[in-house]
Amino acid sequence: MTKAKKKVFFPKIRLAELAARPGGMLRDEAVDAAAGSIESMRAEAEDKIRDAIAALETIAFARGANLNSADMTAVLQHADQVVTLTGMFGHGALDKAARSLCDLTDGLLRAGQYDRAPIAVHVQTMHLLAPGSRALTPEHAEQMLSELAKVAAHFNFGSLSEAAGQDDFINSAAS
Repeated sequence: MTKAKKKVFFPKIRLAELAARPGGMLRDEAVDAAAGSIESMRAEAEDKIRDAIAALETIAFARGANLNSADMTAVLQHADQVVTLTGMFGHGALDKAARSLCDLTDGLLRAGQYDRAPIAVHVQTMHLLAPGSRALTPEHAEQMLSELAKVAAHFNFGSLSEAAGQDDFINSAAS
């Protein structure tokens, strides 16, 4: 007695059909095309970085003794925009300064402190590190970042990325 074999049917999945088609692009070509596409946006992104820093300067150097909650929130928004764009376009020192500004501003805001001076120091540093500014040597940039670290250490608020549990992700993305 022969046992009848059961037929197995696999459902047709559109992705499987597309993958089975000939043609397409090699991985290296796709990566190069993506990198070229991002690079084509560099000039516009660097303009946006400079605009965000200019907005930060307007807030940090406006007349008045201290900032208010709305000012601090605006600082966070502009600094976050700088972080997003600097990370994408490889401006490492500026990225670190902007992240430090975010950490400091968030800490000050949560503590109900609206001190202008530490914000202004960060904004001045970011201005010097901005694309299109006079190029600093890596040593000078590191020295400036170490001074910002001293300011941040004075307030001891910690890092937003550590608080969110994203430190490993950010460090691997920055590498």
